[in-house]
Amino acid sequence: SGISRSISACQRCRKKKVKCDQRLPKCSKCEKAGSECIGLDPITGREVPRSYVMYLEDRVNMLEQRLRDKGITLDDQETTEIRNSKVKVEDRVLSKGSIPCESSSVIVKSISISSEKTDIHTLDESQHAPSIAFSRLMSTAVKIQKRSLSNLQHPLASKRFANNSGATTDPSNGILPAILPPKSTALQFISIFFTQANPQLPIFHREEFISKYFIPIYGYFNYEEVSIASDYTSINAAFFENENMKVPWTPWFEQYKDNFQSILGTNASKASNDEIKKISNSIIPPKQYRKGLFFLNIIFAIASSVNHLQYPISISESFRLAANKYFEEVNSSTDQLESLSAILTYSLYSTMRPSNPGVWYTMGSALRTCVDLDLHNESNSSSAHNIDSFTKEKRRRLFWCTYCIDRQICFYLDRPVGIPDESINTPFPTVLDDSLVYPNETIKDFSLLANSTPSYKTVFLSMLQMRKIQSEVQKVLYTSFELPRRYDGLDSWKKSILNRLGLWKQNIPKSRKEMNCDFNLNFFHLNYYHVKLMIHGLSPKNYKLSSNDYTQVKYAAKQMINCYAQLFSTKSINYTWAAVHNIFMAGTSYLHTIYNSEDARVDEPLHEVKRVSSDCLNVLNSLIDSCEAASHCVEVFQSLTMV
Repeated sequence: SGISRSISACQRCRKKKVKCDQRLPKCSKCEKAGSECIGLDPITGREVPRSYVMYLEDRVNMLEQRLRDKGITLDDQETTEIRNSKVKVEDRVLSKGSIPCESSSVIVKSISISSEKTDIHTLDESQHAPSIAFSRLMSTAVKIQKRSLSNLQHPLASKRFANNSGATTDPSNGILPAILPPKSTALQFISIFFTQANPQLPIFHREEFISKYFIPIYGYFNYEEVSIASDYTSINAAFFENENMKVPWTPWFEQYKDNFQSILGTNASKASNDEIKKISNSIIPPKQYRKGLFFLNIIFAIASSVNHLQYPISISESFRLAANKYFEEVNSSTDQLESLSAILTYSLYSTMRPSNPGVWYTMGSALRTCVDLDLHNESNSSSAHNIDSFTKEKRRRLFWCTYCIDRQICFYLDRPVGIPDESINTPFPTVLDDSLVYPNETIKDFSLLANSTPSYKTVFLSMLQMRKIQSEVQKVLYTSFELPRRYDGLDSWKKSILNRLGLWKQNIPKSRKEMNCDFNLNFFHLNYYHVKLMIHGLSPKNYKLSSNDYTQVKYAAKQMINCYAQLFSTKSINYTWAAVHNIFMAGTSYLHTIYNSEDARVDEPLHEVKRVSSDCLNVLNSLIDSCEAASHCVEVFQSLTMV
């Protein structure tokens, strides 16, 4: 059978200090004395009957022979064959009889798709026989993860930003910077950004963005023809009416078109896409337009990533490269809040797609800027008292945007947070719609004003509360943090955090009118079930799941998969590598409960297990083109569903 074992003196001979002949199943002295021959397991340190070791060997040989009798060969290629199999989930046998009943000795807490390390928690072995199939398949998952780590560095890459004279192509795939799109396309992208991205992270004040960045590039903005998170309110045109009415005035896009056509000449019909992009790249805009070009292009990149399945993969990256040419113009700005806005938009893009520089590097820059500007500590900042209310509001929203991205990434990747909650003394930004927030010397603090109009910032404040809950869950369950004295123990804290989580779900905005935009509510549900899974799942503070834990983990994981399946059906998945990480974790957690909990298995019909597994695989398959790690996750998950 190829099984090797450690042979040593039995315990009886050791105590009597006599030589043991180490015979199996009993040494001669124990056999002569009629006593049980006990050995010491060199791995666990437990006393094990030597006859039991031989019994296990005989049992394994017998089971292997049965497999051979049924035409199943056992060799070193077995795991590889399983992993490479392309059998459909619907055709696999997932019968109750084939699912192990006992707990596995090896449990993977989370195979982090974007992390550089593997987090594996080994539980004490059950007194019953362990689940050989499950532990073997999970071991396969770990091996594949190690193999794929070299492909998972994008989200955590630490390459520096390219400067203005730096790379204009992506050397890994030859993508060129995008050409500046026509005004109608730009408006579509901006509408998507302010509907799906800016409500979660309000980096930009809507009217200020139009005034500072859109109008100088594209010219007159007709606010009555497009909704920019303004479905039920009016845009405050007074904010940019001076720019709109400038005469005579030629926006950069018109100058860009003239330059482009003069270079292209009469060869327009013969020019390839790459040639057109190279011509566009050769046009150098005047300095006053470069900041606007950075922000517009990075927003186009984010907007095309919001519904990434609707666009070719290269579209978002080409806009990102176009923005990258002008990053230093913004980063070196004397307006440090503007520089921070640029870093945050880059970070937001990096959370959506694997890119260089990665989100870990960009967030480091954002957090350092926040500390340098004392944005996290408004109550103790001497300069805060001399800041006008409009600037103060901008400082607050940029800090809390930084906080949200930091907590989101740390929660996904089990990383330490940048600024501890105990060090933060900055109030939340106002919920008022941007049309009501403008430079006004008579208003001292916008957050003190009552709100009676729809506002997209209800989305942000709900997400902000969720990030605070996620931060607490990570701190309590995954660090050495000691519970506050008001809690009797971990169970008391769990009850409290689950109550707060339930209250959060009750209070999230539930209608388009309340949000003033068509924000996708699935993202609220996705975050809710993700946190529930983490609270009830395996963690350094919870090595043994109760029956209720198994039930809650199964339900939360299943709901996460359902949310992703709905996003997939509408082509609305926005975070690619994070989605791979989260849905793979949800899928493996779901199967783990089916494998190891009798109650969970009885409550889940076979056809439902097949459906959920199939949905999980469909979503992972859809992400392969945009995140290389997804292909390895598909292989692993297929292996797990074959038992």
